[in-house]
Amino acid sequence: MKLHLNSLILTIVCLCLIPFSLATATVYQGSLQYTPPLPVGLNDGLMVTGPANQWTSYTVTMSWTVDDSVQNSPNPLYPVKYEYRFQHSGTQYGFSHIIIESSTNFTAGNITGVSGAIMDSVKLQTVLGGNPAMPENVYGIRFNPLTSGVIDWSFSFYSDRLPVWGDFYGRCGGAGGINSAYNQGFTISDVDPTAAPSNGSVANHILRPDTVVPEPAAMALFGLGGLLLSRKRKA
Repeated sequence: MKLHLNSLILTIVCLCLIPFSLATATVYQGSLQYTPPLPVGLNDGLMVTGPANQWTSYTVTMSWTVDDSVQNSPNPLYPVKYEYRFQHSGTQYGFSHIIIESSTNFTAGNITGVSGAIMDSVKLQTVLGGNPAMPENVYGIRFNPLTSGVIDWSFSFYSDRLPVWGDFYGRCGGAGGINSAYNQGFTISDVDPTAAPSNGSVANHILRPDTVVPEPAAMALFGLGGLLLSRKRKA
């Protein structure tokens, strides 16, 4: 009985030490879209390029959901879930890959639980490295679809990095011409917005992983508290 009481007290202390930002999870959602015809207008959130009657004649959408709820993560050390959906309204010219901007100290070790995609690389992604029409080189995470010909692509991953505003770039497989899309806020030497994460979009940017890691001590305490509660139930 004394052991159970000590465990319960320790659990309460651990939970009290968790920062309010982690205890109150937030879900952010947003999307950017291009609606034909050309030219791309001020009301379009995406820049779309390619041959006539291909992506430029389709509605192209990039949407995202970011959930910073550690309770929903399979690993409390990776508390932020990033979900993306890249799609167009056509019937062909499926996606080749997508690049999500990240901070330059980001590595593959900052991601776990990738679903719906293959993480190809985390590095400086260059225009000449198979990314035509991308405004400039960008450090980021490249994801590939699980199969070819995908025109409605949803994928997700967990990260230990908090969300900030940034850029993305995606392109098709290249058969019959190269089509690409990226957020209109992605320009040469653009400065990403420093506004706090929110619903919607800021200056035509998307939410992506940052350099900031949620406090590891707090996440470890959360995991310890959950473990103690589990043991108490079994006792």
